[in-house]
Amino acid sequence: MSYVQCLPPELLSYVLELACLADAPSQSRTAAVLGGVSKLWRQSINSTPAIWTSFYVSKGGNPKSLEAPLIRSGGMPFDVHVLDEEIKVKAAREQLNALAEHSSRWRNVEISHPEAFKLLGKAVPLLLPKLQSLAVKATSQRLSPALIYLYSFPDYPIAPDIPLDWKNRIYPSLRWLDLCDIEITPQETEDFLGFLEAHSTLEKLALRHAWELGAYAPSRTVVLPHLKELELGGIPSSEILRWISAPNMQYLVVEKSSQLRYWTPVDIKSNYATATNVTLIRFSTAPDALLNVLNAVPSASEVKLVSKDLRSRYSFCTESILIEHKLPLLASLHIQGVASLPRLKAVVEAHKETLTEVKVHCLDLGLPEESFLKDYGERDEALAWLKGQTSFKFDIDHSLDAFGGRYRCHKDQICREKMACSGESCQVSL
Repeated sequence: MSYVQCLPPELLSYVLELACLADAPSQSRTAAVLGGVSKLWRQSINSTPAIWTSFYVSKGGNPKSLEAPLIRSGGMPFDVHVLDEEIKVKAAREQLNALAEHSSRWRNVEISHPEAFKLLGKAVPLLLPKLQSLAVKATSQRLSPALIYLYSFPDYPIAPDIPLDWKNRIYPSLRWLDLCDIEITPQETEDFLGFLEAHSTLEKLALRHAWELGAYAPSRTVVLPHLKELELGGIPSSEILRWISAPNMQYLVVEKSSQLRYWTPVDIKSNYATATNVTLIRFSTAPDALLNVLNAVPSASEVKLVSKDLRSRYSFCTESILIEHKLPLLASLHIQGVASLPRLKAVVEAHKETLTEVKVHCLDLGLPEESFLKDYGERDEALAWLKGQTSFKFDIDHSLDAFGGRYRCHKDQICREKMACSGESCQVSL
C-alpha cells in the first residue's frame, strides 16, 4: 500500500478511473468499494469527474441517490443507460426525470426495455444540446415458462400509445441514431423525415424492424451529406430506399429484409452508390436482388454475404453471381453459405487481381462419407488451390445456421488430409 500511496495524484486518479469504468454498469458500487480503502483513495475518486459520467437507470435505483454523483461529475457531459428490463416504467421515469434537470449535459442515451419508446416519449427531453448518440430498442417482455404457451406473440412490435413528437426534438450534436422495433405510422413518417432533415450531421443511422407498411411512401427524399453508415434490418418495404440519400455513404448493411427483391439498381445507385463496404445478411431472396445491389455499388471493396436459411435454393447463388458480375475494386470477400468450393475458386480467380482477404463458411466442408457428396476430389483440389495462394489471406470454416451452430451435424471419423476434426468441433489447418 505504501508504494500506491506514493503515486502522483494524477496517476492515481487515472488508475482509479479505469478501474471504475471497467466495471460498468456497477461503477458506482466499485467507486464506493475502492473509496473505502483509504481516505486518499476516497478523495481521489470523489474529485475525479470522469468516474461519475455514466448513469444506469435500474430497478433498485433511487432518484435521490443520483444527486451526489451529479455533483461529483463537475459539469461534464454524461451518458444515460436504461438496460434493466425488469424496472417499471414509473420508476424509470422518476430516475430519468431527476437526470433531466441536467439535460444540457446528456451525451449518449441508450434505452433497451420492453417499453423503450414509451420512455423515449415521456422521459427523454425534447432538447438535448450535447447529445451525440441515441439508441432505442424495444425488447420482448420476458415471460415465465408456465405463461409462454398462454400468450401469442405478435408479428409486429406494439405501437407506442403516445406520440414520439419527432418534429419537436432538437439534438443539434446528434451523430448516431439507432432505432429497433419501433412502429412508424403513416402520420409520423413526415415528422420523422423532418427530424432527419434537421439533423443532417448524422454519421450513422440504423433502422431495424420499423413498421408499418403504409408508412414508407415519403413525399420527399432527405439528403444526409455526412452519413457514412446505414443499417436496415427486417424492414418490409422497399420504399425506405427513397427516404434518404447519402452521397458520401461508406457502409451499407441490410439484414433479413425481404423487400430486397423489389430493390432496383436505380433506387440503390441514386442514393447509396458510394458504399465501399456492403454487408447483406439473411438475404434468401431472388438472385436478381443480389445482382441489383452489386450492380449499384461499383466502388465496393469489402463485401460480406451471410445466408442463414440454407434450405433456400437461392442461398447458394452468390458464387455464380460473383463469377458473372465482377467488382473491380473488391479486396475483401466474406461468404457464409458456400455450397461449392470449386465455384468459390472460380470467384477468386475472377477477382484475384484485387483480393487481399477471403473468408468463407462452406457447407460441404468435412461432410461425413455417407452424405450426398460422394466425390471429394474436386473439392479437395479447390481447397488446396485456395490454401496455396499467397496474394491473399484465406480463412475457411463450417457453415452456420440461424442459431450460430454448425448447419449440418459432423461426425466424420475419417479426417480429410490436413484437417483436424475432434468431436463437435472442426478446424482447418491453414
